[in-house]
Amino acid sequence: MDYVSTRGSIQPANFRSVVLSGLASDGGLYVPNSLPHFDSEDIANWSWLPFDELALRVISPFVGGEIESAVLKSMLKDCYQRFDHRAVAPLQQIGPNEWVLQLHHGPTQASKDFAAQLQSRLVAHFLTLPDRAIVIGATNGDTGLAAVEAFKDVANVEVVALYPRDGVPADRLAGLKASSSGHVRLIEVDGSFDDCQTLVSRVLRAWPLDDVIPISFNSTNWVGVLAQIVFFFHSALQLGGGIRPVGFSIPGASFAEIYACFIAQKMGLAINQVIVSTNTNDALHRFINQNSYSTREVSHSLSPSMDFSLFSNLERFIWELYDRDGRTVQHLMANFEDSGKLSIGNKQWLQARMLFDSYAVADDQVREELLTIFKEAGTAVDPQTATGALAARLHRRSIASPMVTLAQLAPSKSSQLLAELGVWNGDVAATPTLSVDHVVLSEGDIDGLTHFLQGV
Repeated sequence: MDYVSTRGSIQPANFRSVVLSGLASDGGLYVPNSLPHFDSEDIANWSWLPFDELALRVISPFVGGEIESAVLKSMLKDCYQRFDHRAVAPLQQIGPNEWVLQLHHGPTQASKDFAAQLQSRLVAHFLTLPDRAIVIGATNGDTGLAAVEAFKDVANVEVVALYPRDGVPADRLAGLKASSSGHVRLIEVDGSFDDCQTLVSRVLRAWPLDDVIPISFNSTNWVGVLAQIVFFFHSALQLGGGIRPVGFSIPGASFAEIYACFIAQKMGLAINQVIVSTNTNDALHRFINQNSYSTREVSHSLSPSMDFSLFSNLERFIWELYDRDGRTVQHLMANFEDSGKLSIGNKQWLQARMLFDSYAVADDQVREELLTIFKEAGTAVDPQTATGALAARLHRRSIASPMVTLAQLAPSKSSQLLAELGVWNGDVAATPTLSVDHVVLSEGDIDGLTHFLQGV
């Protein structure tokens, strides 16, 4: 399979080139030139498959002939060995035809483990020694921890993680700092998560190291989307054999999951509703409902993994809305990078409105939903999952179709809040003492980041 850039200015690339990349050379994101399509009978025949076998069916067409089938099969089986549930991603019922898909059984208890575990194995397969790579990205905790864990034993690869000074939960920040070493470099940015993402994008577009391969651990790398397409096939097969339509509510912790759901639907999966749920940082909600997307100062919420307003994968979706017209996307994104604001054509916006519903959830609503789920379903969920579950309950179009909320974080990561609400009976994580052995950059300091990378 060939891959092209959303900005349309490069020759097609193969899967290996896409894996070993940050951004396309024209600054766009890699996307498959075509999508595989399965009919309902094909999908129904996968109902009995374990998660790794299902992943093989979904992922193989995107790999093409770049990896032998037996090698890819072994790689995918190995990916999920460290997940602590036999189903890998079990479904839990929380109400009448309402479910949560537990994506937090990986080694760092976050859905980011799925992409990170797959990406590290693909990089290890394709990276030819003595080539070196730096796996770089922005994190507000979970994505960085997943990357550090996944790449810790990959030869000739170093991890560089940028994180905002104020906005990373203390337990995640302690985990990152505990991993800091010659193999893992941390950079604190005196700004927001959006500022971290912007710095990473800028340095990837003007990479300063000729002898080192830059690889993004954020979902700007296509693997970050690819690994998550499997979620939706897995859920639909469990609840309706791939034939019965299923709806999904996706907390907007990135646009990668949302775009992956869109791709799964285009591949033939019976999905009859997609709800995008946000917290008070509602950039995606405003885009879907008002055709107004902009970066703005973020506020802190009960779900800090959703506290940002810059969603890189939105570019891939816009490329689809404009019938894969790279020139138009390049113009739109150039204007957005200059102004911080973006609106799309009315035709394209109406199409987006037909594909997605959305809802913004305030913190007081999240607290109430956490209590409701515990009282009515007897289970604790994290605030991010509660955000999605409430949006699903308020905006589902059909009670006859299963509605699945993606549970991207383990409730133990919010044990202090849940204990305060009386919905947590386990151990409560103590607030860790943090050291300060890391590099600090000011907002927008691309020269400082470049200088740091030259010393890695």
